[in-house]
Amino acid sequence: MSLPNATSLEERNKNQIRSFIEEIFNEHNLPSVDKYFGKESVEGSPQAGKGGEGFKQFLTDFLNAFPDWRAKIEHIVAENDLVVVFLNGTGTHKGEFHCIPPTNKPVNIRSADLYKIENEIITGHWDVVDQLNLLKQTGALLSANEKLKDA
Repeated sequence: MSLPNATSLEERNKNQIRSFIEEIFNEHNLPSVDKYFGKESVEGSPQAGKGGEGFKQFLTDFLNAFPDWRAKIEHIVAENDLVVVFLNGTGTHKGEFHCIPPTNKPVNIRSADLYKIENEIITGHWDVVDQLNLLKQTGALLSANEKLKDA
């Protein structure tokens, strides 16, 4: 395979993920998940299941908790049919999130997401999210120093 073709495929895949992040995470257009994910797509998050339905449900709950959520791409790298994107997300905790009542605190979450794209459809998604930091920022998890202060 020649370099221009590889670059073209990889650039198309990166552009697709950029569009997906803008439309889903920043514009909160959840019905659009269906145009990006295949019905049999593999979702790495156990709660999400196959295809985009579980992912949409997770995002619905997440965006209810953080209605002003925005994601910024810090890095995006593609090789063949894989795209890795590092995201820095910000929002305000205005709704219940995993049984944590709203705190109205701003939060910042970083993640690394791996997408597999075949024929312009996301067929796989796996992520690593700094959930520990999110729990600390919402006050659901106190540090040892904070626990001592409250004692």
